Amino acid sequence: MSLSREILALFGKDVAHDADGINARMHFFGSVPEQSLQYLQPLVIPVLRPKIVALVSINGGVGRSTLVTALSSGLQRHGESVVALDLDPQNALHHHFGVSSTLPGIGRTSLEHGQWGPLQQVGFAGCQVITFGDVDIQQQENLERWLKHEPDWLAQRLASLGLSERQTVIIDTPAGNNVYFHQALNVADVVLLIVQSDAACLGTLDHLDTLLAPYLEGQCPPAVHVVVNQVDESNAFSLDMVEAFKRRLGTDLLEVHRDMAINEALAFAADPLDNVTKRLASDDINALCLLLKAPRKTA
Repeated sequence: MSLSREILALFGKDVAHDADGINARMHFFGSVPEQSLQYLQPLVIPVLRPKIVALVSINGGVGRSTLVTALSSGLQRHGESVVALDLDPQNALHHHFGVSSTLPGIGRTSLEHGQWGPLQQVGFAGCQVITFGDVDIQQQENLERWLKHEPDWLAQRLASLGLSERQTVIIDTPAGNNVYFHQALNVADVVLLIVQSDAACLGTLDHLDTLLAPYLEGQCPPAVHVVVNQVDESNAFSLDMVEAFKRRLGTDLLEVHRDMAINEALAFAADPLDNVTKRLASDDINALCLLLKAPRKTA
């Protein structure tokens, strides 16, 4: 038995009986329980709006914010008009983009019923960045209580920006099952599930299966892609885990290889794509950008 099969066996997965893979909509991550818990009902959004891409993960520390930064820069370089939105109370994107932290951000501005438009700042390659901003514990609790009871909150806020169908919004969400995760999935055209090639991420797929199921039942469900981040070609175990993900999902994965130039860009608030020419990671980011540029499906 190969190492990848042994790893899958630890999670109770028999891949031998799934030669044809899994249904791309209802069984993207394996079998979906018949009665999955529906946290929020998917919201029907008008077609004439920006393409919305949500980066999500159950595990923290998988490089989600770094990928948001790289994809925003990459799509701008491809001629797209991008807005990077930080929907994470950790407020990390302003560090990645090196933009001002003095603006209030969407957290406090929303609580004060202010507009998001003035919060936009210029990021790498000319993209726009909207930060979450600093909030205290009470403000965060108040905002999350509001979002839990108004599933269309994010849709309404994005609509108020007056963005066109020619633009792309890339949303960074906090790790785990939380109200921001569900707000993003309510509006997403594309969901990028960010994982790393380790057993901890592999073990979350059943949980993600349940969380995503209600959003894949709608009239125009989002396209879901698994991105294995920071793949280390020099590490045999990392490559074995990539193979385990492929066997578990029954489909090809999107990979982004480990590159210290991208990881170190955060320390200098530099564009992560400035110094990755002719590297595996730059090819990976470019492939993701081309995927995101593709026309979205309509109902």
